[in-house]
Amino acid sequence: MPRLLVLQSIWGLDQCPGFDVWNDLETALQAVIDAGFDGAGTNLVRKERTAVTARFMNERGLAWEAQVLAGSADELARYADEAARLGAHHLNVQVRGPLDRVADAVRLMEGMEVVRRAAGLPVFYETHRARLSQDLPFFLRLLDALPDLPLTADLCHYVVAGEWDLPIDAAKHAAIDRVLRRAHAFHGRVATAHQVQAPIGGHHQPWLDLFAGWWRRGFDHWRARAAAGDTLSFMVELGPPPYAVVDSQGRELTDRWQEAQRLKDLVRGLWQQA
Repeated sequence: MPRLLVLQSIWGLDQCPGFDVWNDLETALQAVIDAGFDGAGTNLVRKERTAVTARFMNERGLAWEAQVLAGSADELARYADEAARLGAHHLNVQVRGPLDRVADAVRLMEGMEVVRRAAGLPVFYETHRARLSQDLPFFLRLLDALPDLPLTADLCHYVVAGEWDLPIDAAKHAAIDRVLRRAHAFHGRVATAHQVQAPIGGHHQPWLDLFAGWWRRGFDHWRARAAAGDTLSFMVELGPPPYAVVDSQGRELTDRWQEAQRLKDLVRGLWQQA
C-alpha cells in the first residue's frame, strides 16, 4: 500500500532552541525520530552532516532526502552517484537559473533527464525561487515541452515571488495544479504574499488553509498514479532566520520546533483524507 513519509529538514533545526546540529547531530536526529518523523533531509555539500545522517537513518531503516544545487548534467550525475552510494531515499535537485529562454531551459533539462533516468535512485526537481523554476509561467512552458519532469513541490516560493494575495484566482490555482500533477515529493511551509515563511495559524489561518488544500490535492494526484509499495515524502522545512520572522531583538516570534510538529500532524491528517 502506498505510504507517506514525513521528514524533518536538518537545516530547519539550525538555531532552533534545544538543538545543536553542528556539534551534536545524532542527538538532534534522535529527537526528530522520537517526535514521530519518518526521517530527515540534508544537503550533500555538508559532508560531515550528510555522513552522520546517512549512517543514523540507514542503520534504523529510515528514510533521508539528499539535496543539491546543480547546473549541468555532469554535475547532477556526480551528485546522483553520491546520493545512491550513501543510501538516500531520493535526490532533491534545485536547478541553477533562472534562464532567459525556454529553449535553453529545455536543452539543459533534456541533458539532466538522461542522467535522472539512469540514476540509482529517484531524482526530483524542486520548484524554488532564484532557480530555473522561479517564474511560474516560464516553468509551465518548460513543462509543456517536458511534461514528465518529476517535481518536488515547494509551493511557497510561487506565492511570495509572485506576491499572490488572497483570494487566489482560478488561473493561479490551475497553474499550481499543473505542478501538483507532477509532484513526486513535497517541501512544506506556509507563505504569504510577502513572507516566505509565516507563523502557522492565528491571522495566517487562511494561508494555512490554502496550502493544506494544495497539499491534499497533490496527495490525491500522487495516489491516483502510485503503485503498491510506493512512498511519497513530505519534508517539513521551517527554516531559521531570515526565513523565520523575528522581533526587534532577533528572537523568533514562534516556537519553530513546535510548529514543525504541528505541520507533521496536519500533513498526516491530510493524507488520511486523501
